[in-house]
Amino acid sequence: MSIKGYINGPEGQMHYRRSLECEPSDNGLLCFHMSPYSSIIYENLLEEAKAFDRNVVAIDTPGFGNSDEPMSPPSIESYAASMISFIDAFQIKEINLMGYHTGSKIALEVAKQIPDKIKKIILVSAPIFNDEEKAQMKKLYLNKDHLLSSDGSHLTHAWNEAKFWSMQGRSDLDIAKTFHARLINPEISWWGHNAAFDYESSKTLAEINCPILILNPEDDLYEQTKRANGYLKNPESRILDLKSWSHGFLDIETKKTAEIIFSFLNESG
Repeated sequence: MSIKGYINGPEGQMHYRRSLECEPSDNGLLCFHMSPYSSIIYENLLEEAKAFDRNVVAIDTPGFGNSDEPMSPPSIESYAASMISFIDAFQIKEINLMGYHTGSKIALEVAKQIPDKIKKIILVSAPIFNDEEKAQMKKLYLNKDHLLSSDGSHLTHAWNEAKFWSMQGRSDLDIAKTFHARLINPEISWWGHNAAFDYESSKTLAEINCPILILNPEDDLYEQTKRANGYLKNPESRILDLKSWSHGFLDIETKKTAEIIFSFLNESG
């Protein structure tokens, strides 16, 4: 089980979980989650990281999980500012980043703002949308009809969505262990997607010089993520297609994921 903690940030308290007894430190891995979940999606990876003796930290984005919510809908830039405050609070000089969907965009922006502190980046999906696709995504994920309902039908809608995108082998119990995280603060649960769809990943990808590994599971962003290859600058950067993997792979394929991640982090240029 991970070790939990809180730290003050620009939007209030931020909740985080870590793999080791020691505080977040240099050369560790800082993880940002997808929307509308929390750092709990990394719980099994944190446990697996102990076997590699790796200092891995996963943090709840402001407004999600147990982190305090911002006063107004944030941008990816403001989410990144909160994460940078976390890095600064622990006086970290160099660190690796990992992001999942919305968290990928946050990781890119953090690297853009403090490039000298970022060693390597791992992204779970890095979609490049055309205008039509972006409009479709906004219509789908910014729809507020299912945020909350008096008859509880929003729960069924959320559950069915979670099951639909889950990879084969993910049990109902596996889904249930993280499902509650997407139900916290339902009135603002769309904020993460809102920030994500307003952010141009392609521009930032083209500016980043450090090595980037993009994990591309067969989820709703699979085809769009392939386009990111044209924006990768570092010769060590690459996309790894994960055929038959989808949401839940951090739980179903935890060991394989850890091996992929830490092998990449151990590579010397």
